[in-house]
Amino acid sequence: MRSHLQTFLVLLSAALFLAGCAATPETRIQRPLTAAPQTTAPVAVNNGAIFQPSHGLALFEDRRARRVGDILTVNLVERTSINRKSETTDERKGNASISLPQAQVGGASLFGASWAPSSSNKQEFKDNETNSNTVTGTITVTVVEVLGNGNLVVAGEKQLVVNNDTEYIRMAGVVNPAQITAANTVNSTQLADVQIESRNAQSLDKSQMAGMMARFFLTVLPF
Repeated sequence: MRSHLQTFLVLLSAALFLAGCAATPETRIQRPLTAAPQTTAPVAVNNGAIFQPSHGLALFEDRRARRVGDILTVNLVERTSINRKSETTDERKGNASISLPQAQVGGASLFGASWAPSSSNKQEFKDNETNSNTVTGTITVTVVEVLGNGNLVVAGEKQLVVNNDTEYIRMAGVVNPAQITAANTVNSTQLADVQIESRNAQSLDKSQMAGMMARFFLTVLPF
């Protein structure tokens, strides 16, 4: 009996410990968030010549992203606004008229009444909804794939930790190299198949957590 109690306390402590830990939030982006540049074979140095292949200078080449592993800064300038308005009216009416014939019994008239019931039902539904979202900021992503037509598949992740709150910003999309500026930047509105996520994970500091016995007595105390 004592061994079962010890096992239960150990499992309970492990569950409470895991509950206080922060887990990385899941993502819906189904592609790698980074990629390493492709390795190139070393070029033999040809000493004595004016042109050295291993130390060539790209005089007509800028530093824009174009290969796998290159980085690109994306300016987040997303703004969406959706307005929806709908009205529905449902009206039903019903009328009926019933007349009872008169009957003479011993010189007295019986019945001879009339009944005209009516019903009316009217329902109105109105829906006026406005949804507006704005996303601003910057994130630097990595080229993870170069498509056959020259477009670049980019993806990246940024983690921002403030106290015990960790903010995860993830992004993926396809960019046309012609839209990349000389500063190696592009706006998020110029990306195709773009996916932007902002999720957070919170964790409690040990100094903010009460002990297991303290939580138990605080739960059962009436005041």
